[in-house]
Amino acid sequence: MIGNLNKDGKGMLNLYQKISLGITLGILEDELRRLQSLIHIGEQRNLFSQITDDLKAEERTLLQGKIERLINNLLSLKECFDLRHSQKDLSLRAMVKAMAVYLQVELENKMSKRLKGYGEVNPGLQETLDPKLSEMITILGQMESIK
Repeated sequence: MIGNLNKDGKGMLNLYQKISLGITLGILEDELRRLQSLIHIGEQRNLFSQITDDLKAEERTLLQGKIERLINNLLSLKECFDLRHSQKDLSLRAMVKAMAVYLQVELENKMSKRLKGYGEVNPGLQETLDPKLSEMITILGQMESIK
């Protein structure tokens, strides 16, 4: 049982195995915490997506308990295998910059001239779509360069 792991697993993994395992477990933790937040919030409406809360109270409680158990198991594995090499120390500034760069590239790939791969491009898109995308790309560039 993972919850009962003792501390003798420290010498079982080499550094590369620790890093690989730690990355995967870190992704799992991020997704579990995201799911935990969604379960807590319930309904959510965004511009391009909607989450409908269709969970019953007992299901919500059950899921919250299982997520907590999974997070506890992650902690146990981190301690057992000394996965401190996988600790991510992120600054919000760095995250904003990285996301801004990523989103700029994504939007640049949706400019009208690049939509050709999806079929014939309406010439009017250059006047309607491109200016808004360009404005968004500029704003993201400004976000990226915040000092």
